[in-house]
Amino acid sequence: MKILVATDAHIYRTPDGKHWTPAIYGYSFWKRYLNVFDSVRIVARMKDVDKIEGKALLVDGPDVEVYPLPFYQGPFQLLKVYFKIKDKIKSAADGCDAAILRMPSQTAQMVFEVIKKRIPTAGEVVYDPYDDLKNKENPLYIRILDHITSRNLKLFCKTANGVSYVTESTIQKHYPSGARLYGSDKYHFESYYSTITLNDDAFIKPASFETGAGITISISDVSMNSDRKGEPVLFQAIQKARKKGYDVKCIVIGDGSKRIEFENLARSLGIADSVKFTGRLASADEVRNVLKDSNMYVFPTQAEGLPRGILEAMAIGLPVLSTPVGGIPEVIDNEYLFSPSDVDGFSEKICWLYDHPEELNAMALKNYNKSLEFMNCKLQAKRDDFYKKLLIIAQEIKR
Repeated sequence: MKILVATDAHIYRTPDGKHWTPAIYGYSFWKRYLNVFDSVRIVARMKDVDKIEGKALLVDGPDVEVYPLPFYQGPFQLLKVYFKIKDKIKSAADGCDAAILRMPSQTAQMVFEVIKKRIPTAGEVVYDPYDDLKNKENPLYIRILDHITSRNLKLFCKTANGVSYVTESTIQKHYPSGARLYGSDKYHFESYYSTITLNDDAFIKPASFETGAGITISISDVSMNSDRKGEPVLFQAIQKARKKGYDVKCIVIGDGSKRIEFENLARSLGIADSVKFTGRLASADEVRNVLKDSNMYVFPTQAEGLPRGILEAMAIGLPVLSTPVGGIPEVIDNEYLFSPSDVDGFSEKICWLYDHPEELNAMALKNYNKSLEFMNCKLQAKRDDFYKKLLIIAQEIKR
């Protein structure tokens, strides 16, 4: 049985025919579906390139194929290729027995509009667009697109055979599944699990903090193309802490079109010597090795599902400060959550924790223990159960 998986992943094809992705969606990611299905067809936008710049993960492997759509980035580029994508999607499901759409996603939404009556369909909801609706600072066209995304996701969750969420309860409140609204049965079901992969080697018991040892803060932003993850807020918070005499440094993991702007911001704030940019790190091992060089993770994000960066940090025993968006309050206590724009709140808490290493130690241990709930062996069992329910529907139709 073949499963179609539609996602907003960026895939690049080199002249030798190999497919690459900047992060996350390498072959090991797609193997999770092969626990239940015989093969996987990835439907995603793809771009032909002469060579891969920087680090990347190989997508190709046994029983995984790529069904390429015209490449675009952002709504304006999408307009130029919209009808080409719609035409290409018409045959995307040919030979597939079921589909899993990673939502919300413009690519997955377009696929859904074509296949929803052809094959059984389930969704993995990885992001909560509800918080975007409350942001009045975005340009009007972005706010309109946010409302369209929210409306589409609500309809998708109502009509898909199955829906799984990355949060235990948060996204479900805003975008309930048909099973939640009308009752579960063999054709309508719901689950929740994180999409992160944390194998046994991802867990490291926390180290102890000492007074006056200095604090290095980490933040990760895989696609550094906006202010949404909160780098400007974090930099301002660090500047305020350093002006008070606190030895606070920062490691920024990731890369993107905003990197130069963020580097310039660090210089203008006078903290450039205290901020290190790693560039893009493709693998979880590389990210973890950098996280181990820090002793706090701060993530002033504006909107999320359940961020993998926070879970990766918790798994190695890092204290975490963040914002009360998406599923973050499900894993981080409220006293460590601040408004995405609350520079003073973040800065004051960083300074207070600097002076109270016993609190850092307590946070670290609590986060580590919580992260054990996200071990991949536990999550994969829940994924398998969800996928099997979809498989049963597909097998019944095929008989």
